[in-house]
Amino acid sequence: MAHSVREQILIALRQRTWYSGQELAETLNISRTAIWKHIQTLKEEGYQIISNKKQGYQLVDEGDLLTPIAIEQWLTTARLGRHILHFEELDTTQRIAHEQAQQQAQEGTLVVCDHQTNGRGQLGRTWHEAKNEGIAMSLLVRPDVPMHQAGQLTLVAGIALAQSLRTFDVPVTIKWPNDILINGRKVAGILTEMQTEADRISSVIIGIGINVHHEQFPEGIEDRATSLVRESGRTFRRAEVVATFLNRFERLYTQWLELGFGSFVSEWETLADRLHERVTLRTRQMTASGTLLGIDETGTIRIETETGETRFHSAELIYWEKE
Repeated sequence: MAHSVREQILIALRQRTWYSGQELAETLNISRTAIWKHIQTLKEEGYQIISNKKQGYQLVDEGDLLTPIAIEQWLTTARLGRHILHFEELDTTQRIAHEQAQQQAQEGTLVVCDHQTNGRGQLGRTWHEAKNEGIAMSLLVRPDVPMHQAGQLTLVAGIALAQSLRTFDVPVTIKWPNDILINGRKVAGILTEMQTEADRISSVIIGIGINVHHEQFPEGIEDRATSLVRESGRTFRRAEVVATFLNRFERLYTQWLELGFGSFVSEWETLADRLHERVTLRTRQMTASGTLLGIDETGTIRIETETGETRFHSAELIYWEKE
């Protein structure tokens, strides 16, 4: 990932407590005046940098930015997140990611924004987002697998996201197939969309929304939505959350490509919400209730009803009224 001059200054300031303007100018082969101007721009972007005539510049705090350079510092991936498009505001990151896919963008391209105005969830629902309080991102992958397996990426991404959030000591669980919960309330959602050419997958766009700093939610969802901050009482750097997910998902994505989804069944069930409890499930044709047994090697949900075990490939677990 190529870095701008401003990003190179930021990287240098991360490495030492103090860095003189002269040293920065010599390292980057630009004038001290140019260094000063770039420092001012970084301050305007939200970086807290102090200066001292004798010692130079010191990076005190990087704030809570979702810029590529902010995310990159936490990345350990080989492919995913190595090309990041950041926007302050978008209607939806999914639209940009689809455009990137059609323009043959590299696998692992990530689209992130600070404020998503028209985010979409499963079944066409609206994803509510507040400026600078959450994470809205879409990841482009190009798996060489049969088309009927593409939906499994929703479950793989769910496992990766849940495991990632648990590293921050947040007790999340997975509501099949695409929601992440904390204490029964939704903190994140996943929307997977596929582009095809003839009879093969061209790309899969994995859209993820995470409630991070939210303290309040719109009327109608306040009883079923929550945020990382509300549930944990601690602070989060959104860039670190994004990178932690990408690091984990790259490993699981590689495992899925090599071994298939069957290798994830036990991991998913360890994270599953209401496993072995009574649940209600709805399809387009019917509503069924029974005990949640888990999933099978294809990601299909297994329910024990009065008539025996039943499996559903496409359905929705009903947790809340008016859902």
